Amino acid sequence: MIRKGGKADRRLKKIAWRWRQPEWAQNRGIWLPCGQAGITPGIARQIYFGEYESKEIDIVARKLEAGDVVLEVGAGLGYISAFCARRIGNERVHAFEANPALMPLIRATHERNAVAPGVHNVLLAQGEGVCTFYVESEFWASSTKPRGTQAQAIKVAQRDLNAELRRLAPTFLVVDIEGGEAEFFAYADLAGVSKICVETHPDVLGDTGVSALFSRLFDQGFVLDFSCMRKNVFFFYRQQRAPGAPALSAANAPA
Repeated sequence: MIRKGGKADRRLKKIAWRWRQPEWAQNRGIWLPCGQAGITPGIARQIYFGEYESKEIDIVARKLEAGDVVLEVGAGLGYISAFCARRIGNERVHAFEANPALMPLIRATHERNAVAPGVHNVLLAQGEGVCTFYVESEFWASSTKPRGTQAQAIKVAQRDLNAELRRLAPTFLVVDIEGGEAEFFAYADLAGVSKICVETHPDVLGDTGVSALFSRLFDQGFVLDFSCMRKNVFFFYRQQRAPGAPALSAANAPA
């Protein structure tokens, strides 16, 4: 018997991949497009072999609870928002994606999986207006910072991050914005947030930049879950404490 996800199963998939690339493939029970325009061969291969956003989805699958409200920043193909909507309902999931070219793919993903979370084609940052966004040949590298020499600069609508946090009141943030996470967390009012899954990009921010991001989260009472570290993807949470009890800090932490 061939075990799904085992070595034999993977070898068979590799053989099948050489002969035919499917239009859709399932990851964690979610159908994802892998043969449509805008999806490069490298991205299609990751989807087919279940590697696309595997670190993030592993954390979200473990930590998502029925009472959560999810705000995803950097929605990509709509994978995580589809997964969350299946688990906790459409009305509790809000996906933000700055790249307009991804909107048809996100819609296709959501329609194929019979979900309809909120989708917003805007960039979240400080203030309202229009900002420059750099689209890379492989969409997952697109960002507010140019990463490659062939990046195409486009203008996108910008919505105020904190206004959206107040409006939607998320408890769980999922953030993958290719180095933009430094500015995002420097500005974000996280008062109502208790869980954060963030992909960091030390190749963009450097060790100092990533350390500063972590420090900001620690200063706001978040704790790093060491059991959920997936290379550059991390999960932070706020510890629950009894009413009136002081927040845990370096000064009063147990030895």
